[in-house]
Amino acid sequence: MFWVLLATFLPVTTALQWTDSLTNNTAMTVCSASDIHLPWNFTLSRDERIEDIKWIYRAEDGSEELIAIYIAGHFTPMPAFSGRVQWTGQGGVAVSQAGVAESGYYTVTVSTEDVPNHLLRFSKTVHVLVSEPPRAQSGALHVHQKDVAVQDNTTRQWGVEVTCGILTSLGHPAIHVVWTTPSGEVMDSSYEDNGTFVLFVPSPVQGGNYSCQLPSSAPAARCLTTTSPLNAAAQLYVDDKDVRLSYLEARQRELEQANKDQANLLQHQANLLLHQTMQISQQNGTIDKLKADLLNLTTQFSALTSTVNDVLKGSAANCVDWLKLDPRSGIRTVYISGDPITVYCDQTTDKGGWIVFQRRQDASVDFYRNWTEYRNGFGDLEGNFWLGLDALHSLTTTRRYQLRVDLKMWNETRGYATYSGFYVEGSDNNFTLHYDNFTGGNAGDSLSRQRGQQFTTKDRDHDRQSRVNCAQEYHGAWWYNNCHDSNLNGDYKTSSSAPNQDGINWKTFGGSTSYSMKFTEMKIRPT
Repeated sequence: MFWVLLATFLPVTTALQWTDSLTNNTAMTVCSASDIHLPWNFTLSRDERIEDIKWIYRAEDGSEELIAIYIAGHFTPMPAFSGRVQWTGQGGVAVSQAGVAESGYYTVTVSTEDVPNHLLRFSKTVHVLVSEPPRAQSGALHVHQKDVAVQDNTTRQWGVEVTCGILTSLGHPAIHVVWTTPSGEVMDSSYEDNGTFVLFVPSPVQGGNYSCQLPSSAPAARCLTTTSPLNAAAQLYVDDKDVRLSYLEARQRELEQANKDQANLLQHQANLLLHQTMQISQQNGTIDKLKADLLNLTTQFSALTSTVNDVLKGSAANCVDWLKLDPRSGIRTVYISGDPITVYCDQTTDKGGWIVFQRRQDASVDFYRNWTEYRNGFGDLEGNFWLGLDALHSLTTTRRYQLRVDLKMWNETRGYATYSGFYVEGSDNNFTLHYDNFTGGNAGDSLSRQRGQQFTTKDRDHDRQSRVNCAQEYHGAWWYNNCHDSNLNGDYKTSSSAPNQDGINWKTFGGSTSYSMKFTEMKIRPT
C-alpha cells in the first residue's frame, strides 16, 4: 500500500523555518501494512519557543480527527492512534501498519510564541493515498479464449473474447491489465467482470500470441513483492482458423435464431408472412420451413374461424367453450338448449372456464331480497350480483358441474372449497341443492348441512326450522336447514364481526358463523 502525499506550505513572516524535504505538493506512495514517515523538521529563532504541536488527520469525506499533540515537552497520541504513532522529533511522526481506509490529508500545526508574546501558527499538509496490491485466485494471471464467437452490442461486429484473470481483489486503487497483440499493439481491456479482464478482438482476428500483464507503474502493482507471480505476463496463442470456424458457427446460430423469431412472428402477424418470406428467400433451407409454418398457421386459422362461427351461432354452452376462443375474463353469452344466458366468465382461477353465479365484494347491492328476485337474478355482473336460480337450474341440469367457493377474510387471507356433481333442481322442488362430494380446499366444508335443502327467502320459507324463517332470522337467502353453517347471501358487514350470525359466513373458514367475510364468489365449471 502506498501513501500519496501532497504537501501545502503556508508562508509566514516569522523566524520558524521548515528544514525537511517535504516541499509544496510533495507526493509519497506507501503500501498497506507498512509505515508512513512524515519527517517534518524546523528551526526556531532564538526568541521563539514552542507552545504546542498538533497532528490532524482529515479523511477524504472531510471528517477530521486529532492524531497526537505535543505540549509542555510531552508527546501524547490520541486513543484511536495509540500504539501506532511515534514522535520522531520536532514536527515528525511515523504511523505504523497503515490501512486503505486511512487515506486522506495529514497536517502538522506548530504554534510558537516570541518575546513580545505573539502566538503564531505554522502548518504543512500532506495528501496520503494508501495502496493495496491485487490478489489472484490461483496466484498468477491466466489467459483463456472463449469457445464461441460473440457480437459487440454497440458496433454489431463479430469477434472473439480473450480473458485474463482471475483477480479476487483488484487492489487499491483498483488496477487493470494491459494487453499486447501479436502485432505488438498495446491495448486496454474492453471491460472487467468480477476480476476477469476481457479483450474483444474484432473479426478478422489476427492469429498469434495475446498477452496480458499488470502495468508496473500502477500504485497497486508497485506493492507486489519482486517474486510475486502477478508481476509476470500471461499469454495465449490464438489460432485464427479456429476463430473463423467459431465465427461461422456463431453466425449459423444467429441465422437459426432469426428464423425462429420470424416463425414466432408469423403466429401474430399472418399478413406479414409473404413480405418476410421474400426477405429471407436467400437463406438456403429456411424457405421450406417457413412455408410449412404458414400452412400450419392457415390450418390453425381455419380451425379458429370455425370455433368463432360456432360461438356466433350459439353453440357456446359454458365458459370452457369461450376459453378456447378468448382467454380473458368478462361478460359472455352462453346458450342452453338454444336460449341465451348472459354470464360472467372467470378465465383466471384454476385454469379458467368458470361461470360465476354469485359475488360479494362490498355493500353496494342489497342481498336481502324476495323469492322472485332470487329466481330472476339481480346486481351487476362486473360487481356484486346473483345470477338467478332459474339460470342456475338450466345450467346445472344439462351436464355435470363442479362447484367452487372462493372466500377472503378481512386480513386478506384467502380460502376456497370445491364440490363435485353440483346441481340445483327446478322451481317445482324449490331449487333444492345437490352435490356428490366435498373434494377439497383450505376453506373446509361448510355446505354439508345445507345439502339436500330447498332455497328459502324472506317471503318463501322452505327451511326445517319450525320456530322461525331462517332467511328472516339471519337476513339472507340460502339453502337453510335449521339453520346454517354457511350464509353467503347474508348482510355485508364493514368488518368481520357479525354477532347475530347474519353476515356472510362460512363456518369452517371463519371459525364460527359470527365471522363475516370481506369477499365471496360462487362459480361452476363442467366436468
